[in-house]
This record gives sequence, structure tokens and C-alpha cells, in this order.
Amino acid sequence: MELIRRFKWPIIGAGAVVLVVGFLLFRPDKLFVDDTVNESLSDAFPVAAADTQSSSTTTTTTTTTTTAAPAEADESETASTDTTTTTTTTLPPEPAGPVAIGTGSFYGIDHSAEGTATVYELEGDFVLRFEDDTDIQNGPDLWVWVLAADSYDGGDPGEFIELGKIKGNVGGQNYELPPEFDPEVHQFVLIWCKRFSVPFAASPLA
Repeated sequence: MELIRRFKWPIIGAGAVVLVVGFLLFRPDKLFVDDTVNESLSDAFPVAAADTQSSSTTTTTTTTTTTAAPAEADESETASTDTTTTTTTTLPPEPAGPVAIGTGSFYGIDHSAEGTATVYELEGDFVLRFEDDTDIQNGPDLWVWVLAADSYDGGDPGEFIELGKIKGNVGGQNYELPPEFDPEVHQFVLIWCKRFSVPFAASPLA
């Protein structure tokens, strides 16, 4: 009995440590708490937004016409001068906005998911956007991958581009695509849980 009492509190303390470490590792609370993001498409292409706000150019032209008095006119008559001012306002050409080159709907893989994933292109730069309707079940250690494929049937995702940890499981958000991104090759988005090596959600980019 004395031996049991001696080791009782160390065992309880060790058990508490295991529980805390397990909680931090598995984070079951993430399944029930949303991380909301509210980025707009203009946040992904700030240069285009700045061009849209550029000022117009105004050009003013002044034309002066002098008419001499007739030779036979009285000396009191003098030459007349007409001045015409023309103002021309030139608006800059409307900058082309980002163009959607691929889009698809999210679906869950053993988890709930809905929303839209879209790839936008502007002057050779590509951005993957999760639209405002995005709502993916949250989880620990979720990452955004773009697969070098047009479908995914589970298991090993094969070749992919990693875009970083998901910014949030709800709301609009943008992910800059690197130079190695090829819209003809990388046509599938996968939300992957690294901690447990399982997929959470996916979307084609047709």
C-alpha cells in the first residue's frame, strides 16, 4: 500500500503530460472550430488594382487666328484676333483583369467540404483562389497541394506543388502559384493533412 501511495502522484502527473501532449498533437478541437479568411481577388493582383485607379490625361490646345483689316478701310479699323481653346481628355486604356483559366468544386474525402477553387492568370502570373463560398471541415496540419494530374483516387498523390498551410477552412483566400506551375499539367487541388497523411478535400481545375 505504501508503494502505491509513493508512486500515485508521479503516475498521475505523467498521465496528465501524456494527455496534454496528445491533445496538442491531434488537436481534436480543430474539427469543430472554423478559421475564417476574407481575402479578395484584388489582394492577389495589387498591381492590376493600382492600374485601375490611374488618373486620366488632359491636353489643352490653344489656336490663335489673326485677321488683318482691309487695305481700303479707315485707319481706325485694326486687325481682329480670334482665340479658340480646345480641351481634350484622354482616358487610359482599361487594364485587363485576371482571367479564370480553370475552376472546380470542392468535395470532401471522409470529411465535409464545399466551395469553389479557381486558377486566375494575369500577364503570366497565376494565382489559386478559394472563392468566398469555401467551407472545408477543419483539421490539424492541413496543407494545400496542386497535383500534376487531373484526378485523384486516393492513396499516394504523386507529384505535386506545395503552396503552404491552408490559411483558413472558411472564406476567400489566395495562393500564389510558383513558376513551375503548368495549367496544362497541374489540374487538381488537394487539401492534405500531413499529421495523419490523409486527404481532407479536393477539387478539379477543369
